[in-house]
Amino acid sequence: MNRRVSRFRLKANFHQQNGAVLVISLVILLVITLIGVAGMNSSVMQERMAANAQNANRAFQAAESSVGALLEQLYNSDLSMLRDAMQDADDLSPEQNFSVDPGEGINGTYQARYLGEIIITSGSSMDANESSTLLKGYRYELRGSATMDNTGAASTVFKGIEYY
Repeated sequence: MNRRVSRFRLKANFHQQNGAVLVISLVILLVITLIGVAGMNSSVMQERMAANAQNANRAFQAAESSVGALLEQLYNSDLSMLRDAMQDADDLSPEQNFSVDPGEGINGTYQARYLGEIIITSGSSMDANESSTLLKGYRYELRGSATMDNTGAASTVFKGIEYY
């Protein structure tokens, strides 16, 4: 007899429920979905920022390579860029294109700018005769630029040199 009463009470309780568990579980599912979508948006943004930082770094390294190519040209006694900069009216040599990494779409340019003449001061190790002003030097600014296709990443590097 005891069993019949307890079964009857359980059946009565089932009929009184109106789906509150379903509504609460759907609200919890909605909150979890919103948290997941927000997390995915955050990770996508971080991935884009990392890619932009990497592209900017690669453009900077390519600009450094462009200046390095010009320095290598000068070390090999090819002073045509420096002569062109001295003779040009605006003191700039023509811009030379330099292919840094053609497979990746990274292109660079380099250019020399004549900044003026300097006279070695007395007491310098470059001047054997301390009273002489015959030893002259020339100052140049070397500029290397690089761009990456389809990314908008670009960088420019300046280096100063003195040539005696």
